[in-house]
Amino acid sequence: MPPLTYASLRVGGGLLTMIGLLAAQGRLRRPDPANLPIMASVGLGQIGAGVAIQVLALQVVPAGRSAVLLYSMPLWVAVLLAIVFRIRPRRNELIGLVLGLAGLAGLLNPAVIDWQSAAELLGTLGLLLNAVIWAGVTIHVRRHHWTQAPLELQPWMLLLALVPLVVLAVLLEPGRAIRWEPMTILILFYSGPLATAFAYWASQAITRSLGAQASGTGFLATPVVGLVSGAVLLGESLGVIDVIGFVLILAGVGASTLLASADSATMAASPATDPEVQRSPG
Repeated sequence: MPPLTYASLRVGGGLLTMIGLLAAQGRLRRPDPANLPIMASVGLGQIGAGVAIQVLALQVVPAGRSAVLLYSMPLWVAVLLAIVFRIRPRRNELIGLVLGLAGLAGLLNPAVIDWQSAAELLGTLGLLLNAVIWAGVTIHVRRHHWTQAPLELQPWMLLLALVPLVVLAVLLEPGRAIRWEPMTILILFYSGPLATAFAYWASQAITRSLGAQASGTGFLATPVVGLVSGAVLLGESLGVIDVIGFVLILAGVGASTLLASADSATMAASPATDPEVQRSPG
């Protein structure tokens, strides 16, 4: 099916899933106006723009490399926190970030990029822009004062994402056919309820729990899955440098998440503070 049509059906499937889930729980209600900024940030930035950029870039950039480019997000989290909020990473975050980004640099092999292809270069830049947007949203998720649970706001976030995606699909892909077959249905059932409805809610919940930097480094496990899947399912190349990159990324994930859990346990025994929002600039 056309990429923007797929994006619309994916987000629409996630929206229907969340509506059904919350209606069954008796939690489907209008959002508090105080949450409009975070709804717009996640809905239009992370989901709407993010899904559109990804499906278009995947037409010209290999799937495994796309995952690597998109998940440079933790680097941009660290940069934005340092520049905008004067917040430096904590020790465990810095260790995890350095290991993870070293692995990411190994996986992002410039030799495989076709520098003569304007489409591939544009797709590559689009994915990096997506990573920067996602980093900004991740920080916003952590710092926003939530008056409702993220789960209760998911339908509204997905609706905000769906509207521009449908408009783009109608304008740019009129009359293009969808080949309906069993695999089409399976893909939509996976990408709607799981990769959209569940995944975006889960990323917000994890970010609120661990913080922007630690959760961002944890997400670096995704390009490992992306590159392995690209090699196994799509025949994309995978070499020794890729394997070394995998090991470094997984080490970074472990350093960030395990040490972050230890830090959280230590802080639970001390006076309540927000480890990221109230951390001193120094």
